[in-house]
Amino acid sequence: MNEHRSGEWTPGLSADEKATLFAVAEDTLEWCVRGGPEPFSWDGYELTDKLREKTATFVTLKIRGGLRGCIGSLAPVAPLAESVHDNTVNAALRDFRFHRVAPGELGQIEIHISILSPIREIASLDEFRIGEHGIILEKGRYRAVYLPEVAAEQSWDKEETLSSLSRKAGLPPDAWREGARFKVFSSVVLSK
Repeated sequence: MNEHRSGEWTPGLSADEKATLFAVAEDTLEWCVRGGPEPFSWDGYELTDKLREKTATFVTLKIRGGLRGCIGSLAPVAPLAESVHDNTVNAALRDFRFHRVAPGELGQIEIHISILSPIREIASLDEFRIGEHGIILEKGRYRAVYLPEVAAEQSWDKEETLSSLSRKAGLPPDAWREGARFKVFSSVVLSK
């Protein structure tokens, strides 16, 4: 199990808890793509107190390093294990940018689980650090988010990140310069 921290924050999971989260994600992916029995069975998973704690997560699916689906929640709306389950289903079947994951793709998919720290508003963009922080842009009714690893993977500087984030929100690329609010968070990404 690989763990990448974007900053100092950590959810403090044990090796067994991380393995359980990954088992939930892998089993969920297989279950939702192949159409397993309803509802999903939680039998056989040791759900500790930490895995029952409400936590925000994202699940990213990749094939040969390319994005295949990514959905998550910024707010801690569900227990950690359930959040990973729900976001795995959503990344596989409901990411509007892609067709649903097909059974023939299952053997190629890499799963990345991002566990998010609490979100905090920043007073100045000087507080935003590429690679350490995920960032949320809010301007009027528009909103967009990038996980901490996105800007680093794209080799973007701060201005390129914010311009891309503005476009992702449906705004002009320079919309971030005036009247926008920003929030940041850190993450821990689990992968194999």
